[in-house]
Amino acid sequence: MTAQPIEWTTRDVESARKVLALSFEESEDLPTLTDEEIVALDGIERDQFVALPFLEKHEEQKYLAATVALRSLMSKGIAFPVVEEGYNEPTRLNATEPVTGIMTLRRTASRIVTGQRTSQAGRHWLFAYIHDEIVLEEEVNDGGIHGFVVYPASRLAERLAVLGDPEQVATSDGEPVVLAREEFEKSGAPMLEQSRAVTVYTGASGGADTFTNLTVYTGADSVKTLSAVERDGAVDFTIAEVSGASLRAALQSVVDDPSEST
Repeated sequence: MTAQPIEWTTRDVESARKVLALSFEESEDLPTLTDEEIVALDGIERDQFVALPFLEKHEEQKYLAATVALRSLMSKGIAFPVVEEGYNEPTRLNATEPVTGIMTLRRTASRIVTGQRTSQAGRHWLFAYIHDEIVLEEEVNDGGIHGFVVYPASRLAERLAVLGDPEQVATSDGEPVVLAREEFEKSGAPMLEQSRAVTVYTGASGGADTFTNLTVYTGADSVKTLSAVERDGAVDFTIAEVSGASLRAALQSVVDDPSEST
């Protein structure tokens, strides 16, 4: 069974516009959703591109969890049935305007940038949905709680940097080390083994030529970036210790769509 294509309504579009019009401070009041609520609102059969850490642990109970979540959303008035003209029974579900706006913006971004941080404390994600000069950010913790805020796209690289380096230990730039694949397999791991956290960033706008990525290794007192470039069928890996400014610049290159600069 596959999900049907989404047909956006005037209400969907208007709700999305209202969410994007919020200031950062106003957007902090946007609703928080759980894995199962996300799936219930978006459609159980619809593929999700975000992390669902709680449901991943309970995959066999996904349908039950989403059904219970939907009942809860309806009891709180967050989701409600709609009876369209000409029908006597509900034909579809709607949600409150903020939730409708969020769910619409998640599916209509011109570019999506993601960051996944892994450490002994667990996993943490950021999903940034870029709409012209505004970003809807979806933050997901290891318990499957999804929080949302809105801010200018000019702040995105900074927000991504905080994910990878929350304690701001990136203070100085080092000389980049460029390694061919064979050299990287031998020497790369020892250069990164003192890391306490690894954060993987990706950006995509649809086509293969829009894909960007960067890996950040955070240690006790330094941050290193790992990037890969393919030339003439061979891949070169670059490892570099970075300052805070250099980290943000590297992350801006993940945010930017490379196909728009050619």
